[in-house]
Amino acid sequence: MTADQLSPYAVYYFFRSFRNSLPDENDFEDFISTLTITPLHAIIENVLPFFRRSADPGLFTKFQVMMRQCEQNPAFESTLMRVCDALDMLQRVERALKNDKRLMDGYLRAMQFDNDSASHQQVWAGLQRFLNEDCDPHTKRRMEKVFAEQKASDELGLNDDVLSVAYSLIGDDALYIEILETLQLNNRQNLPWDAVIKRIHRITSEKKPHIWPMLCKFLDDVHNGRVDFSYSVYWDGYLDDEEVIEPENEINILEQKFSNVNIGTENHVVKPQPQQEQQKEVVGTV
Repeated sequence: MTADQLSPYAVYYFFRSFRNSLPDENDFEDFISTLTITPLHAIIENVLPFFRRSADPGLFTKFQVMMRQCEQNPAFESTLMRVCDALDMLQRVERALKNDKRLMDGYLRAMQFDNDSASHQQVWAGLQRFLNEDCDPHTKRRMEKVFAEQKASDELGLNDDVLSVAYSLIGDDALYIEILETLQLNNRQNLPWDAVIKRIHRITSEKKPHIWPMLCKFLDDVHNGRVDFSYSVYWDGYLDDEEVIEPENEINILEQKFSNVNIGTENHVVKPQPQQEQQKEVVGTV
């Protein structure tokens, strides 16, 4: 195999192609589970049924070549498994990069998926160079949004549906990222939840005050496990709401309403996808 065929991008592209070739997402999830728990010498035999369901028969040949390379080259096996562990995050990154092959390859190299001995500082420096030198401002902001959502998922247990409604309600990338980062202060700095809500109310009032009633109800619904995944419900509710709260009483009402909120409610906690720890740590600091 050539160096390009051994690159993190080549590995990622294979997994993405195979995922798209299967009739059901559950098939791919089962394939990944099988791949990660099966001894190397038995992998081909154990995953063969998945390839029989693939719409692209040629992918099995490519997979066999990759497995032979894993047997001969432990470094490549390590690269393959790190990419495998980070697939969901990498798909979000690829969408943020608008499926640009050059940028995706640059991101994977910056994160050093092919260097098992790279230090946290090396990966961090490579990621910053990539964001500042290879990405235009709009692309960089989309990447920051992906990182903020990943941290919210890992630290707060917010799943994709909850995040999607939150983004639809807020409607501004910079404010959305700031709100997600503020929510995490409850965990990171043990900031009382009422103080977190006060901060969110303040930054929202400064930038988009009209969304606060909707956002307030949304946070309350997340806490109580009754989120409606159609953001129009919150918008319509805001338009129909006839309750008037005097400004001098608003903070007191918010404190009473959210003093016992714990955003990691059972109904909306999702187990983070396994990822290579160093990549998760670096992403979490962006």
